[in-house]
Amino acid sequence: MKPIVRFAMPVICSLLGTVTIAVAPLSAHQQQNTTDLEIMIHLDPDDSPYAKKPSFTWFMLMRKNGDMVSPATCNCRAVIYNSQNQVIDRSLSLSTMSIPGHKKDHQGFRTMITFPKPGKYKVVFTGQAKDKSFKPFNMAFPVTVRPELDQFQN
Repeated sequence: MKPIVRFAMPVICSLLGTVTIAVAPLSAHQQQNTTDLEIMIHLDPDDSPYAKKPSFTWFMLMRKNGDMVSPATCNCRAVIYNSQNQVIDRSLSLSTMSIPGHKKDHQGFRTMITFPKPGKYKVVFTGQAKDKSFKPFNMAFPVTVRPELDQFQN
């Protein structure tokens, strides 16, 4: 092998590896903070739902000191908006659940969301404490919906 090729190959491979790492999709739950709370959302699969496929979704509320907020103490609701800020669904049913991957006593809200087509959406999660232990909140989480799975299958 020529000396220049011997030098260039590791550099090129190294650069390609860096590019691959840089563009690899990251999966993390979205979190937002109020003065009292941290609110987390997760949508299946991997926070990147598919169009026309129900997406299991959960919300978790936590106080600034790390204590969990029980869903029983919150009048909460979720509304879905499209990129033109039009309401897609305002009557999502929220129920209580144990949060996967968290301690057994960590509870949150769950629902199923079906986005009609690929694109940008906003999931707005609002709530107020039944016991006045935190201030009312209104959090908007951006969501990018992928094309339906069937478009990629043979």
